[in-house]
Amino acid sequence: MKRSVQFLITMGFILTVCLTLSSCKKYTCQCTAYSGNNPEPGSYGTFTVKGSAAKRKRDCNDHSTKPDANGSYTQCVIK
Repeated sequence: MKRSVQFLITMGFILTVCLTLSSCKKYTCQCTAYSGNNPEPGSYGTFTVKGSAAKRKRDCNDHSTKPDANGSYTQCVIK
């Protein structure tokens, strides 16, 4: 009984450490600007995002823009 309790505590600790490290991992979000009258991508920009997969995706996608009156827009993806 004592061994199984120690095993469960150890596994809980290892799981906590793994989850903490994975949530701190940094990813690069790359944004590309597109001009309405030029099909080729324009400038690129990058920044760092971290956190859970959903938070990383949301933080990166929040920098994307919809096409404006001239058709220019920015698209951001995690690289």
